[in-house]
Amino acid sequence: MELPAFLWPATVLVVSALAVWRGGPDERLSAGGLLAGWAFTMAVYRTGFRETEWGIFAVDAALLALLCWIALRSPRYWPLLAAGFHLLAVVTHLAKSVDRQVGAWAYITAEIIWGYLLALTIGYAAWTAPRQLALANADAAATRR
Repeated sequence: MELPAFLWPATVLVVSALAVWRGGPDERLSAGGLLAGWAFTMAVYRTGFRETEWGIFAVDAALLALLCWIALRSPRYWPLLAAGFHLLAVVTHLAKSVDRQVGAWAYITAEIIWGYLLALTIGYAAWTAPRQLALANADAAATRR
């Protein structure tokens, strides 16, 4: 069974809109990186995943660097999950290049799973950002008294 072709672009656009609407700076930056990564991936896609997609690997490595930077400076835990899921996507590229027995179906399926988990993590973070900000403000107000 194949996923509909519109599902990934719709997911990325919904997550990006959610991050703009409800998210804080980290959520917006992550969603912007996801959106840019999707656009650059469309520009460098070549072979139908029969061999390692080095252009997509470069895009994914750049997004991983952004997510790690966000995770290192954020007080929230979701960036760790986002960076971890995307690290798995990068490692999947490397596994395909090291082991030629990894089939195209397994390669693309793993990339799809990690991509959706990343998008869902950013979407969840954007949805819960106002509550987290309110809790942080309440804690700050309580310590000032």
